Amino acid sequence: PMYFTNMKSMVSDMIRKSEMIIFNRCDGIEDLNTYKRNVKALNQTAEIIFEDQDGEIDEIMEEDLPYDLKADKIVLDDNTYGIWYLDSLDHVDRYVGKTIEFIGMVMKPEEFPKGYFVPGRMAMTCCADDPSFIGYVCKCSSAKSLVMGSWVDVTATVKWGYMKVYDGEGPVLYAKEIKPAKKPESELVYFN
Repeated sequence: PMYFTNMKSMVSDMIRKSEMIIFNRCDGIEDLNTYKRNVKALNQTAEIIFEDQDGEIDEIMEEDLPYDLKADKIVLDDNTYGIWYLDSLDHVDRYVGKTIEFIGMVMKPEEFPKGYFVPGRMAMTCCADDPSFIGYVCKCSSAKSLVMGSWVDVTATVKWGYMKVYDGEGPVLYAKEIKPAKKPESELVYFN
């Protein structure tokens, strides 16, 4: 704020001509959106990175999400599932009470509670040889009849609750509708 207030003309000129703007020492700053909006007002194309003392803060701003959080139903596709998963880890409050829809693979680990399964996707975490299954527990009355490894179209409400498999609390999906689905062209999702 000091730079922007006291040296606005000099800082503004630099912002307009920059392709990338890095804010460092952002530890403890709660409203990074304000800084982002000020920069975007001067340069809509600049890439903005926020860093704390240990490196980059990977903060997804609400306006950067590729779907509308105010929609009656958030429909996720192959390109948005990974973004939703990561964002919901950090900002579950954005999603609690929301209805989401996505196509996922059925995962039912041994000793999993009855009436529950995990719909999810394989995600590219670092390289093609190291994909990981990502998904949240889903409460579903028809979970028993779902076949491990099959594909389903899930429409569910996101809630917050305790699950032993989480070793604590976390997002829990409550199925509204589960329908068989075709396997996607690519089973992998990415985080960008």
